[in-house]
Amino acid sequence: MSGMSMSQKLTLGYAALVGVGGVMGYVKRGSQVSLAAGGISATLLYYVYTQLPVRPAFASSLGLGISAALLTVMASRFKKSGKIFPAGVVSLVSLVMVGGYFHGILRSTHA
Repeated sequence: MSGMSMSQKLTLGYAALVGVGGVMGYVKRGSQVSLAAGGISATLLYYVYTQLPVRPAFASSLGLGISAALLTVMASRFKKSGKIFPAGVVSLVSLVMVGGYFHGILRSTHA
């Protein structure tokens, strides 16, 4: 872990949160959609994690798209349900990650 950048660490944690959330949605409600969406999102975020050191602009752009999509979906769910977990937590983390990936894009284009 010490050889990873902060962006990689945050992306890996975010991927884990999204993946575990998908599994929890399946276990608690039998939602195959949650399982598939969480699994696909986590897999794509893991790919972002692997690409950050070698293709930072591309990886940050992909991460931005994924986190913006998750922010949109989960913020809508939070607005409807008012439940802090999982919708509120994932919305907040996604908002932070949108900012982080946007910063990564700006940083890599000016390097």
